[in-house]
Amino acid sequence: MERKNDTIAAISTPIGVGGIGIVRLSGPEALACADKVFEPFKEGRPSFYESHTVHYGRIKDPSSGKMIDEVLLTVMRSPATYTSEDIVEVSCHGGRACLKKVLEVVLSSGARLAEPGEFTKRAFLSGRIDLTQAEAVLEVILAETDKAQRIALDHLEGSFSVKIRLLREEVIDILSSAELAIDFSSEDVEFTSLEKMLGRVKELQKRIRKILSTADKGIMLKEGASIVICGKPNVGKSSLMNSLLRHERVIVTPVAGTTRDVIEESINIAGVKVRLSDTAGIIETSDSVEKEGIKRSKEKLQRADLVIFVLDSSVPFSSKDKEIYERLEGKKSIAVANKSDLASRIDYEKVKETLGTDDVINISALKSEGLEKLEDRVAKELFSGAVPETDQTLVTSARHKECLASALQSLERVLNLKKKEINAELLSSDLTEAAHQLGLIIGESIQDDVLDRIFSNFCIGK
Repeated sequence: MERKNDTIAAISTPIGVGGIGIVRLSGPEALACADKVFEPFKEGRPSFYESHTVHYGRIKDPSSGKMIDEVLLTVMRSPATYTSEDIVEVSCHGGRACLKKVLEVVLSSGARLAEPGEFTKRAFLSGRIDLTQAEAVLEVILAETDKAQRIALDHLEGSFSVKIRLLREEVIDILSSAELAIDFSSEDVEFTSLEKMLGRVKELQKRIRKILSTADKGIMLKEGASIVICGKPNVGKSSLMNSLLRHERVIVTPVAGTTRDVIEESINIAGVKVRLSDTAGIIETSDSVEKEGIKRSKEKLQRADLVIFVLDSSVPFSSKDKEIYERLEGKKSIAVANKSDLASRIDYEKVKETLGTDDVINISALKSEGLEKLEDRVAKELFSGAVPETDQTLVTSARHKECLASALQSLERVLNLKKKEINAELLSSDLTEAAHQLGLIIGESIQDDVLDRIFSNFCIGK
């Protein structure tokens, strides 16, 4: 059971060696706890300090009186804080032992260890932020590209919340009008016509569809795309991966089949996080290790968002190339002809005809030539055109996508009702469900188990 009135504490900076580490306290006894462990170099004590002030002193062990570290202590009083509670932050040296000891004496002074995401959860429960903004805190922390960070900050500032809140208010307004119109249809009172109400539902559907249409791109920008490099052995898959990474990550030799497992690394292409995988050449083999590598390569191909299919331009196009390409049926793919620094022996017309493409990108992985064109093509294939601008509000959560889709289905049921079947109970049920699903996004209607699942993904200090 969550103890909402407890004072909580945790290390809020990454564990490891650093110049500064922060131990954070939040709750009604935060200042009283600080009084027990903080010894200022000037007069006073934390419970008497003004809000949003910083004080120099040391943390001591109350049981022994021994100094643990020289620190800066920041006092922030309710309600103008992250959690809307009293907060104390102890900035100490960032070594593991130091942080651990400071946290230990803070916990011994009356605080308990915070649960994952509990500081942010308290900010949500206090009403300072809504649920989409709380989730955006984690998105900001985990963002690995400028675009992902910009989108997360947009959500944190509340632009997505505003759109969802307006949609929900519109659904509730339609629900109120519909119930009045039907319940008082026999009386001499003028209400909004049923046709106008259904027109509003259609318009609402359009707005939800427009937001929902950004989900796949938004989730990909946040979580990253999976790109697999495939082709027969010795076409230069590993060389291409090294060139895209700009460092020697994969062993490259003239011997075919050097890569015997899937090797994965993350890179940034056109502002998008990409999980790039180099796979073993897909061949028939009796070697048990190679068989396992090829099995993993095939599994990775099935899950890929995009496949870079590599050919060797210094040798003729072969039936083996064709066989591997046929495995990619239904997958987005880019055909690349590697080794453009060597004399060409490949029949490009035959390649285009066989693969059903008008565009084969020539590159030299060895000399890093043609990579810019390949990266531009990757961005266009992933996003069916240009990468979305970061000033566009995007759906970046699978949970939000599911809620929007459910709301859309509820409105669809309203529009599918035949006129003679329409009654207050049916309309109320579907419109109420649509409002509920939109409320789940911003936390207006949310179960405790869902909240626990969301915040369990946070680190303990946030």
